[in-house]
Amino acid sequence: MDEVLEKVKELKKAIDDTPEMQEYLKNKTFLETNSEIIELKHNIANLRAAGKFTEAANLEQLYNAHPIINNYEASKEALYQLLKTIESLIK
Repeated sequence: MDEVLEKVKELKKAIDDTPEMQEYLKNKTFLETNSEIIELKHNIANLRAAGKFTEAANLEQLYNAHPIINNYEASKEALYQLLKTIESLIK
């Protein structure tokens, strides 16, 4: 069992070192700390809470079209594909 755990740790380290994981983590951090994105999310939530769903939907379109969001989503998809490939090899 110790050998299996050691192999799992090696796999985790190998995944952590991939360009896909590095890009995903970089984009995730940028997304979580970008003041423009944070403000957009806050404004969308406030508009929804106030029942202004049309205005919230308009801001959501801006949010979803933002380059930071697009980069994050692309890196998340690339990482997902890598993990699915690894999963298929393990099965």
